[in-house]
Amino acid sequence: MRIVIAGPPKAGNVWLKCIVANMFDLRQLTAKETPPRPQLKLFADWAAGGHFPDGTVFHQHYDYSDELADLIAAVPAHTVTIVRDPYDAFVSSYYNIQKHMEDGLRQGRRTDVMLGKSLSDPDVLAFLRSGGFRNNMLRAKAWMESGRTHVVRYEGLHGDPVTELGRLADAIRPVPREKIEQAVEACSADTMRAQGGARAGHVRTAKVGDSREKLGPEHLVIFREMHGDLIRDLGYEVR
Repeated sequence: MRIVIAGPPKAGNVWLKCIVANMFDLRQLTAKETPPRPQLKLFADWAAGGHFPDGTVFHQHYDYSDELADLIAAVPAHTVTIVRDPYDAFVSSYYNIQKHMEDGLRQGRRTDVMLGKSLSDPDVLAFLRSGGFRNNMLRAKAWMESGRTHVVRYEGLHGDPVTELGRLADAIRPVPREKIEQAVEACSADTMRAQGGARAGHVRTAKVGDSREKLGPEHLVIFREMHGDLIRDLGYEVR
């Protein structure tokens, strides 16, 4: 079995990858073992070169295309996409950008405009209004509506992980309930933080509804006016 977790950033990809690896007894590929960037040609060359071993899982933020879905299926591999409330995902993205303010990892990216600024700074609001975050929602929508991926809800992983993951397992390869429960425990936020390293760096609050505490009326107006259609398409309430 091989699994590709594909979709937008800051949706819980690292968390889901950990759970999936434990559920199905897969090895998580390291960054040095995967394609260097989420580009179609790089994936095609990498897969054709036999670099996607059986019994492994990895994640990258691929845009959906029929050609990519065909390539993944031909490996053969399964595709899984995690979808998250856009309000919470935006807050998570903002704080992730701030975390990398001094390490140079954000240099040259569109999101640089938010570096070192408050969440309510005019530049942050302008980024949200201009559609800088909209691409993440479009990526999630394209994968979700493609019918070529197994969709997992971030909120489902928090609220009823056994049921959410049971649906995924039934679609890929059924596993005992106990196995799912063990995988969830092995990949809890506390456990991942305790492990340190790159995994811990991806875990901040690891909760649902963080945006309700962090976003102000000015953010909600922008979400309603500029992104309400996508929020509804993704299955979430416009606030």
